[in-house]
Amino acid sequence: MKSLTFTRSYAVLSLALAWLCGTAGASTLFWGSPFPGGTPLLVDSNGQPLDGSYSFEIGSFGAFVPTYQNVDQWVANWKVFDRAYDPTPADPFDGDPEGWNTEFGFFAGTVDHNAAGGSDSPDANPLDVFAQGEKIYLWAYNSKDIVPTSEWALVTDSNLVGNNGDAWIFPDPLDPPGMSYDLQLDDADEAVIGGVNGVQGPGGYTSTPPLFSLQTAVVPEPGSAFLLFAAAAAHFIRRSRRLTRSVMP
Repeated sequence: MKSLTFTRSYAVLSLALAWLCGTAGASTLFWGSPFPGGTPLLVDSNGQPLDGSYSFEIGSFGAFVPTYQNVDQWVANWKVFDRAYDPTPADPFDGDPEGWNTEFGFFAGTVDHNAAGGSDSPDANPLDVFAQGEKIYLWAYNSKDIVPTSEWALVTDSNLVGNNGDAWIFPDPLDPPGMSYDLQLDDADEAVIGGVNGVQGPGGYTSTPPLFSLQTAVVPEPGSAFLLFAAAAAHFIRRSRRLTRSVMP
């Protein structure tokens, strides 16, 4: 009888320890865009409100650094932490069960960063790890394929001065339970492609709205992005040479 009692007690203790270990570290990340208040703040390259075909993902590239010139490598290096989208884009007035409310033009998400460094989002790869200190990006897109109809915005928060929310950096996976972080689109200040908070970054546009929180841009084909970069570099070199000659005695 003592042996059976000991066995049961040991099993209960093991389960309790396992539960404690599983909840020893976990924090919650809240993320999203501001409520527009009647003004479209999420727009495409034509300045039109984003529709239900768009998705919004937060995540990390790990050690990879995304640039306008290496867009063809983004998908292979991207780790999805959470996603907001409209599962029924044909019906924009059915609410926002997955975080993207096309009727009112805002997105929002809530997701846990667990003790193993992973995400509890169903849209995340359970094998991906988001280590402490990795930079968080927001990727908005209507398709991740690089085709003429694709539009992207990839933005992040690099300047923490004046932030209303928290830094866009993954926290310690071993944070005590109950810790939370607020990632606000209003704090984003760097656009790898597209525009953020009234400032357009690289990409193709046909309209510049006077006010926006996020604007997608036409995605360049890898070759054209390189050519644009090379042309800009050549122009800078020629201009520098002309300035040098003008100051020579």
